[in-house]
Amino acid sequence: MSFTIGHLAERSGVKIETIRYYERIDLIPPPPRSAGGRRVYGEDDIKRLRFVRRSRELGFSLDDIRTMFQLADRGHSCGEVRTLTL
Repeated sequence: MSFTIGHLAERSGVKIETIRYYERIDLIPPPPRSAGGRRVYGEDDIKRLRFVRRSRELGFSLDDIRTMFQLADRGHSCGEVRTLTL
């Protein structure tokens, strides 16, 4: 299933301008584009943005969140990432 940026914002609880900002600073990967040039998002993008939003609510900086994503992307388990963040 694919979503527009507006639908992504609704489902994730993150504002459209914030989503675009996160893309510009490479916190979230840039999405593919439709033939008409619109951003096309998926379920993984919703999960990632919810994680960012919740992490910010808990007091993590954007750099902290980027590091957590890098650890997870390198194959570290959720438990290992959790241990490192604590």
